Amino acid sequence: MKNRLVLFFVCMMLATVYAGQPVYGQTKEIESSKERIKRLEADINYLDKQIESAQKKKQNTLDELVLIQTKIANRKKLLTELDAQIKGHTRDISQTRRNIAALEQRLDTLEHYYRHMVYNAYKTRDTKVWFMYILASESMDQGYRRWSYLKNYSKTINSQAEKIRELKEERKVQLERLEKMKKESIAQQSARTKEYNKLSQEEKQGKAYAKSLEKKQNQYRQQLAKKKSEASRLAKEVERMIAAEIKRQQELARLAEKAQQEKKANPQKQTDIGKKEFEEYSANTKLSGGFSLNKGKLPYPVAQGVVVEKFGVHPHPTLKNVTLPFNNGINISTKPGSGVRVVFDGVVKQVVAIPGYNQCVLVQHGQYFTFYCKLAKVDVKVGDKLSLGDPIGSLESGGTAAVLHFELWNGTTKQNPELWLKK
Repeated sequence: MKNRLVLFFVCMMLATVYAGQPVYGQTKEIESSKERIKRLEADINYLDKQIESAQKKKQNTLDELVLIQTKIANRKKLLTELDAQIKGHTRDISQTRRNIAALEQRLDTLEHYYRHMVYNAYKTRDTKVWFMYILASESMDQGYRRWSYLKNYSKTINSQAEKIRELKEERKVQLERLEKMKKESIAQQSARTKEYNKLSQEEKQGKAYAKSLEKKQNQYRQQLAKKKSEASRLAKEVERMIAAEIKRQQELARLAEKAQQEKKANPQKQTDIGKKEFEEYSANTKLSGGFSLNKGKLPYPVAQGVVVEKFGVHPHPTLKNVTLPFNNGINISTKPGSGVRVVFDGVVKQVVAIPGYNQCVLVQHGQYFTFYCKLAKVDVKVGDKLSLGDPIGSLESGGTAAVLHFELWNGTTKQNPELWLKK
């Protein structure tokens, strides 16, 4: 009887302590990596079409080389994501194997004690034995404890049987997951090999294409000089417009504060002085807060496109030891004639034409500003209030691709737009 008591408490302990090993589904890192891979594949497919379209014209342009180099950069990112995903699968497989081993160990322990409990219950199935066990107690308290133990003995046996069934089901699920992950890992390894081979071919293509453009070095130097002049003019114009608008906002804030002080000093005085300024200032403050909370969540200003020139300084595609002028924003290659849309609620502050950048639109979002350039057609005018996604204009409809130049400013501080746009 003493052995049965030990078995009872051991099984009760196992039932209580076991809370199940964590189920390691696809980790968040792997799921995020899958999303990034999907986007990179879409970008590469888009670039393939643009390059194919350009090659049909057989013009061997610098823009085509930029597309090829962008595709190579995206292919390298894709390989990095695949490597990360493979490592994630490897970790997941290892953890699942440990999980299965732990489940089997618990199953062995539970089944061992379960067999002993069933066997002892069978040997003492005569109810007289159980009554004698209770009556042999040395005290009422001991007798009660023995009665409680006997009362729950059958329930414990059934509970252990259910626990064993659950563990076997969990083991089955884990084994199925393991097989699935093995297949996914093999598929990812195969995909990585294919992408690496494609990268090798594209790098050779890029080098050969760059070499074919070497005879145009003088032409590119002239273009670069012109581009630097245009970029400098654009930067000065943007800074001038933003500085003027910030000065105006500061004056609005001053007038609004003055009106509030006068109202406090003389509540009975009926005046609209500062009312308009205060309302505009409040609206700008609200827009600023909303815009800042959306860092990394803003939509792209075009429905489909790929960033072909990033924020900052970058080397020239063909000229050695030569850099392009500092890019205050990003250049997005998209389909000819694509519509351009505002990335957040705001007010149109300027519509200007700048040499080399065609028509440009400056939109204010409180203390933040977005700037859209190289528009062939503009659909807004100064003072228009825009909501997220409203059309601003459209790009050139001719050629194999159109490029939108997009900038984002926090006051007079230029920002990297890619950090603000949704990946």
